[in-house]
Amino acid sequence: PDAPAAAAPPPPQAILKVLALHGFSQDAHTFRGKLGAVRKALKSTCELTFLNAPHSVEGAFDDDAGADSSASAPSTSQSRAWFTSGENARCGARKASDEGWTRPAMSTSYVGFEETVTLARDALAANGGEFDGILGFSQGSTAAVALLAAIPELRRAKFVALVAGFSPRDEDMLASIRNAAPFTTPSLHIHGDADALVTRERVCELAEFFNAPEFFFHEGAHGVPTSAAKRLKQFVAASSQTIAR
Repeated sequence: PDAPAAAAPPPPQAILKVLALHGFSQDAHTFRGKLGAVRKALKSTCELTFLNAPHSVEGAFDDDAGADSSASAPSTSQSRAWFTSGENARCGARKASDEGWTRPAMSTSYVGFEETVTLARDALAANGGEFDGILGFSQGSTAAVALLAAIPELRRAKFVALVAGFSPRDEDMLASIRNAAPFTTPSLHIHGDADALVTRERVCELAEFFNAPEFFFHEGAHGVPTSAAKRLKQFVAASSQTIAR
């Protein structure tokens, strides 16, 4: 009798396209440099698209310095933001040492997020109309959730990973998110016990906009720790297998 036919090999796994949003006063190059362990863990499964935020904040205090990363920022890096503080715009403060300066994470009035929405729409169109995942750090995490609310096509993503993301305090942004939530997109929220810039309370408040948030807490500070790489890889694999396109 003829030997049974060999089983066909499984089809190659499609590379997941991930939108990556840096933190306040970082840029795409800086964020990429701070994600060494994460990029290595996701190398075979994900292609990261790093966007530059639309607003320059050159000279501002670097609120989102990655304390857990040894990677230094390249000399060509820029300080940029997805939105800026309305309080600073009103009083003319441009850097942390100026009188009346308000750190954007503590602001209750955001300026310029409309430009971020336009930038994200353009990136989405250039990427064939969808991203499989979104990865954000600090202000970039907050912007990611606001973008989910503003751009329905982004909600087709298979996962969202938010590092040190804080709930917004701007009422217009909050209203937009609340109107669109709860989001069914699987979400992983990463936060350090020693984070002096973003509280655990605000991380959990941001997670409440999702149906089934998962958490990874670590002992580090305000950054993307190498310890998160393995957990993030597991989360991406599980999410991409269980969520139908």
